[in-house]
Amino acid sequence: MTNKLPIKAKVMIGMVAVASLCAVSIGAVRWQSQAWPQLLLLSVAAALSSRFKVKLPGMSSSMSGNLPVILLAVTQLGLFASLLVAVTAAVAQSYSGGNKTKAVQFVFNACTLLNAAGLAYLVYHSQFFAARSSAHTMSLVLAAATYFLANTAPVASIIGLTEGGNPFALWHKVFLWSFPNYVIGAGLTAIVSAFTTVSGLTAMATLLAVLFAVYQSYKMFVSRDEQPAPQEMAMAAGR
Repeated sequence: MTNKLPIKAKVMIGMVAVASLCAVSIGAVRWQSQAWPQLLLLSVAAALSSRFKVKLPGMSSSMSGNLPVILLAVTQLGLFASLLVAVTAAVAQSYSGGNKTKAVQFVFNACTLLNAAGLAYLVYHSQFFAARSSAHTMSLVLAAATYFLANTAPVASIIGLTEGGNPFALWHKVFLWSFPNYVIGAGLTAIVSAFTTVSGLTAMATLLAVLFAVYQSYKMFVSRDEQPAPQEMAMAAGR
């Protein structure tokens, strides 16, 4: 499979993988004493929410509902623990629904999520807004925006390199479909993080229930969008 990839695609996958190794190395060096109950709870939630996956119309990529869980890890855990939650989400996302993900696809997807989570962590914990009263809100918005760009831009680029097409046009299509999901995810993260820490099953169960409702809405909307219009069906029947 790898031999069939264009050289540019191989180079990009290599760069994404190296960047993720750097993120993991930095996280390991800066290892902190973790709140293990929180880490376990968020890892389970990441695995479950990653199965709320919707395939984007007209594209080979998909969108899952794990953003709020990963952002919660970014805001409440250390860097290495946040990366552990992200890689858990990547595994569940790649192998959900009985799909057989190829090794190179899994590596790229996992490394992209690691890089997005790592960059979001650095943005959220930067000291740029520390002196402002709205530091938490502004940092969370910037972290979510960083995660969005770091997650969607490489996906659009690799699709453009492997399947053809303009990466910018592909990213714009991904943006139109997934941006509302990221806005909802960031809002849910802000609401849950207002309770200081994620330490109870009730809060996480409520979050997963809301994510499942959003997933069902997206799934219904996408399936309706993919159905041919009555006029198109009539034209097809007349052929």
